[in-house]
Amino acid sequence: MMFEKDVHNLHKLVEQFKQLQEQFYPEITEENDNGEWEIGLELWEQMNQAYLVVVKKYGVEISTDSLLDDMLYVIARDNESSYLLQETRKYPQWFELLGRSCVKTNYTNAKWQFAEQIGHYKESSNLSALLFYFIDSGDEYTERMALQSLCEHFPERVEEFAKKMWERNVYAEDEYQKIMVLYALHRIKSPLLEGYLAEAAKMDYPYLKEWADKISFEI
Repeated sequence: MMFEKDVHNLHKLVEQFKQLQEQFYPEITEENDNGEWEIGLELWEQMNQAYLVVVKKYGVEISTDSLLDDMLYVIARDNESSYLLQETRKYPQWFELLGRSCVKTNYTNAKWQFAEQIGHYKESSNLSALLFYFIDSGDEYTERMALQSLCEHFPERVEEFAKKMWERNVYAEDEYQKIMVLYALHRIKSPLLEGYLAEAAKMDYPYLKEWADKISFEI
């Protein structure tokens, strides 16, 4: 059957890319992948196109655990632009199936993309509930993107998570967590924003102060 040929082609390309990664970056795992692999650019493009063939030509009824894993691997490699996931949003059944499957994997660079893209997803479904998983995922950037998307789907819960993110100080990138808190509170027009802006002004975080000044000018 035609779909079997296309699925096999995607799998073959994914395996070839994994071999390149093992050869040139053997120390990299999904958990510590910084997303900046400068290898196999031609193969990477072939892999992306093979992914899009599956999404555009077939429905989710052809999915298997192996296929979903291959697709999530390709999405994770595309983290510089999130182009594949933006395209996948046009195919809601695939987007939702892959999003739900993503939480069971260790593909960190796929997780933050879903946390971000769910904020732009307007289909009527319960997919947005995944944001509560992503916002406590243990990955700093994924959690930031989840708070951003929470503004679109659950604005009534933003203050709760913003307070937690501001106070916990669990990441070296704490300055950027606090910047996202200011963004989120500004986005939902929270009455708590002024208090956090005042706190930001007292901190030794230059980028946080820049954002606080920017937001203060806009309100």
